[in-house]
Amino acid sequence: MNELGAEGYEFGRTQNTTPFLYSNAFWASPDFKVQTGVVLLDRKQERVLLVHDERLEMDTFPREVSDDINALLCSPLRYAESVCGYRCERLALPKLSKGYTEPDHKAIARITNEKTTEPFYMTFGTFWVDTPSERWPQGYQLITFWYAACVDWDSSNGSGVDPSAKWVPLSAASTVVKGDEFGTMVLHVFEQLWNHLNKPTEHPNPILV
Repeated sequence: MNELGAEGYEFGRTQNTTPFLYSNAFWASPDFKVQTGVVLLDRKQERVLLVHDERLEMDTFPREVSDDINALLCSPLRYAESVCGYRCERLALPKLSKGYTEPDHKAIARITNEKTTEPFYMTFGTFWVDTPSERWPQGYQLITFWYAACVDWDSSNGSGVDPSAKWVPLSAASTVVKGDEFGTMVLHVFEQLWNHLNKPTEHPNPILV
């Protein structure tokens, strides 16, 4: 039997892969921080929630980082609920699958007809933390699990509303989050999945672009 890869294939990145994360995967677990991000949708008016992010110094999608990973991933919408003041529920989007085109063997991400409420995207970046006892900030690899959700206007959670929170038309969100590289990437993917969900194309399993 030929060894895996003997055909000369390279397992390339897809449009659903954070560009710079395909090498140097040698970090230890203390090097990581885990974060959740939410694209929160008002389905009636097709608006998304943006909130001021102090670390990025701009308005963008709500994110929460925590050292309690289990609690964070068990309740990934809790921060979005706290800033908008209403209960939210996960939004099922078309699931992505990885494939290859032939004969060029180009890696692609296909939009399937199966729906899921699991994270529709992941991003990998750097998270800096100031430590008073040390001269330089600590750098961590930041993993963000991105969820889609919709707001339930009939169910207030009693937490009040973050003064910086605002609802922006989905069609205009790309302009507002333009300075947020990962937010822009996530929005681009979300829009394609949302459009496919509402306006399925005649071509089955279209390719994510």
